[in-house]
Amino acid sequence: MRILVLGPVEVRSPGGAVNLGGPKPKALLSALLLAARQVVSAERLIDLIWEDNPPQSATALVHTYVSALRRGFTAAGMDGALATRAPGYVLDVTSGDSDLESFDRHLDEARRAERVADHDTAARHYDLALGLWRGSAFGGVDAAFARARADGLAEERRGAEEGSARARLALGQAGELTQPLRSLVAAHPLREEARGLLMRVLHETGRQADALAVYREGRQVLLDELGIEPGERLRELQVAILNGTLAPIAARTPVLVPARPEPVAQRPVPRTLPPDIGDFTGRDDALGAVLRLATAGTGTRTPTVVVSGFGGAGKSVLAVHAAYLLREQYPDGQLFANLRGFDRDVGAFEALGRFLGALGVTDLPSTVDDRVELFRRTVAGRRLIIVLDNARAEHQLRPLLPGDPHCLVLITSRSRLTGLEGAEHVELGFFSTDTAVDMLGKIVGAERIASQHTAARRIADLCGGVPLAIRAAAAKLQARPHWPLKSLATRLSDERRRLDELAVGDLAIRSSLRMNYTELTEPQRHAFHLLCVLDLPDFGWWVAAPLLDVPLEQAEDVVEQLVDLRLLEVAGVDGIGRVRYRFHDLVQLFGAEHAAAAEQADDVAAAVSRVLAVWMALVDAGSRRLPRVTLGLRPAVDPVAVDERLVEEVEDDPTGWFKSETAAVVRAVERAGELGIDGMATLITALLASPFAARNEFDGWQRTLEVARTAAAGDRRAEAMVLAGLGQLNYEKDDFDTALRHFTNAETHAAAVGDDPIRAVALVGLGTVRRDLAEFAAARADLVAAAALGERIGDDSVVAAACYGLGVISRDHGGIDEAETWTRRCLDLYRKTDDFRGQALALRGLSLCHRARDEHAEAAELADQAVTILDAAGDELGATYARQSHAKALIRLGRTTGVAELLAGCLETCTRHHDRFGVALVTRTVGELRLALGDRAGAEAVLREALALWEELAAPLWQIRTLRDLAAATSSDALWRRAQELCAEVGGREAAELAAGTPASWYLQVRL
Repeated sequence: MRILVLGPVEVRSPGGAVNLGGPKPKALLSALLLAARQVVSAERLIDLIWEDNPPQSATALVHTYVSALRRGFTAAGMDGALATRAPGYVLDVTSGDSDLESFDRHLDEARRAERVADHDTAARHYDLALGLWRGSAFGGVDAAFARARADGLAEERRGAEEGSARARLALGQAGELTQPLRSLVAAHPLREEARGLLMRVLHETGRQADALAVYREGRQVLLDELGIEPGERLRELQVAILNGTLAPIAARTPVLVPARPEPVAQRPVPRTLPPDIGDFTGRDDALGAVLRLATAGTGTRTPTVVVSGFGGAGKSVLAVHAAYLLREQYPDGQLFANLRGFDRDVGAFEALGRFLGALGVTDLPSTVDDRVELFRRTVAGRRLIIVLDNARAEHQLRPLLPGDPHCLVLITSRSRLTGLEGAEHVELGFFSTDTAVDMLGKIVGAERIASQHTAARRIADLCGGVPLAIRAAAAKLQARPHWPLKSLATRLSDERRRLDELAVGDLAIRSSLRMNYTELTEPQRHAFHLLCVLDLPDFGWWVAAPLLDVPLEQAEDVVEQLVDLRLLEVAGVDGIGRVRYRFHDLVQLFGAEHAAAAEQADDVAAAVSRVLAVWMALVDAGSRRLPRVTLGLRPAVDPVAVDERLVEEVEDDPTGWFKSETAAVVRAVERAGELGIDGMATLITALLASPFAARNEFDGWQRTLEVARTAAAGDRRAEAMVLAGLGQLNYEKDDFDTALRHFTNAETHAAAVGDDPIRAVALVGLGTVRRDLAEFAAARADLVAAAALGERIGDDSVVAAACYGLGVISRDHGGIDEAETWTRRCLDLYRKTDDFRGQALALRGLSLCHRARDEHAEAAELADQAVTILDAAGDELGATYARQSHAKALIRLGRTTGVAELLAGCLETCTRHHDRFGVALVTRTVGELRLALGDRAGAEAVLREALALWEELAAPLWQIRTLRDLAAATSSDALWRRAQELCAEVGGREAAELAAGTPASWYLQVRL
C-alpha cells in the first residue's frame, strides 16, 4: 500500500486506488500522515480539519472518517495501520509507505551527495524525488494546514528542480537544461537561484547576450514587484559574464568518517549523561569538529575538547549530543558533571566522588589527592567519555582529567580556557536565520512555521541567533498554540519588552546574562553600561577612553575584561590592524536596561559628547589627508585633547581608518540625536561628506544628514548646508531629480540668509545636475553664476568646479577649443590650491578634449597621468574613471592588448561602489572595444546592456552615443534614426556625425 499526497490525495494498493470518501476523510488522512507514527488527539484533528468552525458533531464525524479509512486500509492489505491510542489516533506506517516521506528521503540523499560533489548520485536522487509528483500536493484537501504544507512542499520541489539542474550542470549537461530552466523561471520569476542557473546554462552554451537579457528581465521584475535590486550573487554572476571570468560550479572534498574501534567487554558501564534532545539543530561544523577531534589518533595524550561560547549558545547541548553519538566508539561508559562554574562551583572532591561512585567504587578516599589517584587508576585502559559541563577556570578541571589516552574529555565553558594544556578548542557562534527557523519548526511544528514563514524569520532574527532565546520563544509559542506567530514577533520587536518575552519557566536570557554581569567590578560595570547606551555596530577599544574619561591603556584593559566575561564579542580586525568589538543585540538591551537604572542622564550625555568630540577631531584630521571629492565648507573644529597615537593612526592611513570607523561614527551621530545631544551633528556631517562621497557610502551619508537636518530645523543657514549635502548625496547616487530639488532649496535658503559660500556650492550642484540632464542653457547659467560668486568670495575650489562643468558643456557641443580653455583654467586653479584630485580631474577633462580632436596619443598620456595622481591620493573610484578614459584612448590607438582586463577591473570597482553611472560608462566602453575588434554579436549584447542602464539613469547624451554604436554593431538604420531624433531634442556634437554618416560608415570608422 502507498499513501500518496504529492498530487491528489489517495491510497493505492496492488489492485488500484482505494475509495477514501470525500475531502474530509482525505484531510484526516493528511493530518495523520504529517504526524506519522505519533499520536494525534481527536481535538487536534478537529482543529485541523474544520479550523475555527467545527460542527457540533465533529467528534462523531472524526470516528466515522477513521472507520472509513480503516476499511480502505484493510482492503489494501494494511489492517492495523490506523490505530486508536489515547487521546486520539496514530498512523503506524513505515517511511516507505508514503510518497511524502520518500520525497524527503531522496531530497536528503541528493543534498548530502551534492555537498560532497557526488553529482551523479545527487542528480539521480533529485530526479527520483521529482518523479514522485503527480500535481499540486494535498490535492482535494482544502484545510489550512494542508495548504500551508503544500506551499512548503512546492518550495522544496522548486529547490529540487534547481538542485537537479545544478548537478547536471556540474556533469556537463548544460545543453539539456535550457528549456526546463526557462519554464521554471517563467513560472517563478522572483527565484534568483533558478535565474542564475539559466544564466549559467546560456553562458556555457555560447549565448552570452541571452544570459545578460535574463539578468535584465529578472532585475526589472524584482524592481517592479518588490522594489529591490537583485541579490549579491546574481549581480556578481552578471559581472562575471560581462567580464568573461565566470568559473564553473566548484567541487567539494568529501569528509571521511573514521572507523569505530572494538568495544572493551566485561567492564562496569556508567551512564550518567543527561538526556539527549530530539530537536538538535544546526552546529554541523562544530559537531563535526568535535567528532573528528574525538576520533583522531592522539598517542599518549588524552583527547580533550573545550566547547566555549556565549551564554545560551548551546554548549551543553552540543557536548551531550556528541557524547551520545560517540557511545559506540567509547563503549565503557559516559560520565557527566555540571561544575556550575558561574553559579556555585562544584569542587573536585565532590565531582570525583560522583564519578567514582558511578564506576562502582564504594570506599571513597577522604582527600582530593587520593580521589584523583584512585579515579585515574580506575579509568586506566577504559574507553570513557567524560563531560565536564559549565567549567569556570582551568584549576577547576585539572584534577578531573583522567590522564589516559583511551578516554575522551568534553568540556563546556563560557571562558575559552586557553590555559588548559593540550586541549582543542571549538567556539560556538550564533545561529543563522535559516537555522533558527529550522529549530523553531522542530519544537513548535513544521506546519505552523511553514504557514507563517515571514513571522517565523522575524522571531528568529529578534532572538539574535541565540539557541536559548530561540528555545524560550518556541516554548512561549507552544504554551499559546492559539497565537499567530506575528503576535510574538510584534512583542519581541519592542526592545523594552524583549528580554521579558524571552523568559519561560527556567528558560530566560536575562538570567543567563546575569551570571556574567555579577562578575563585573564597578569600573567594568560602568563601562558596560555606557558602551551599551552608545549602541554602536562595532568599535575599537579606544572609544572607551573618552567615554570613561580614562587613559587608552586602561580603556583597552576594561574592554578586554568584558570580552573575557562573554559580555562583548570580538568582531574581527579592521583594515589598519586594530581589533573591533561589538555587543550582541540581547546583551546590548540587557546593558542598556541596567544603565537606565544605574547611570545619571547628565553623566551619559557628557560621556557621549566626549566621544563625539574626539571622533570629530579624528574625522577632521583624516579628511584633511584625503582628496576633496565634494564642495562645501570645512567647519572649524573646536580643539579637544586627543591622544597623539590616535591622530597618527588616522593620518597614516586615512582611507583605512574611515573604512573601519564610519559605521560607528554614523551610529554615534544618530545616538546623540536620540539622546538629545545634537549640537555637533551638522558639523560632523559636513566633515564626513567628502570621505562618504569618495567611497559612495550612501547609507551612512544619508543617515547622518537626516540627523543633521533634524538638528538644523529652524536655522536656515544650517538647513542650507544640510540641503547642499543632500543634493551632493543624491547626485552621487545618480538620482538627479532629487538632487536638483535639494540644491534648489539649499540655494534659496543660502540666498535668504546671505550665505554666499553655501549658495556658490548649491549653484555648482545645480549646474552639474542640469548638465547631466542635458538642460544645457540652464546649466551654463548656474555655473557662470557660481564662478562669479566664487571669485567674489575668493573660493578657488568653487571657481574650478564651475570651470570644469563649463568645459564639459562646451565639449559636448563641439566647442573643443573653448572646452580646453575652461579646463586649463580649472587645472590652474586646482594647482594653485594644491588639490591633487582636482588636478587629476582636470587632466582627465583635457584628455577628453584631445580625444575629441582624434589626438589619441595625447589623450592616453593625460589620462595615465590622472590615474597615477588618483591612485596616490587613494581615490579608487576617481582612478577608475581615469582608467576608463585611458582604456578608450588605447582602443582608438589600436593598442587593445590588456584593455579587456583593464575594463573588467573598472567594472568590478564601479559595481562594488554601487556607482550606476560608472557601471553604464564602463559597460559601454566594453561594447566599444568589442565593436572595434569586429565582434559585432558580443558588442551588441553589451551595448544593449549599457543602453538599458543609460535609459534608467535618464542620461540622453549617453543614450545617443550608445545608440550610435549599437546601430553600427547591428547595421540598424532604425537605431541610427532614433539617435538622430534624440540628438535633435537635446543637442550635442554628435548631431553632425549622425547627419553625415550611416551605421556602416561609423562601423568602418571605429573598426580597428
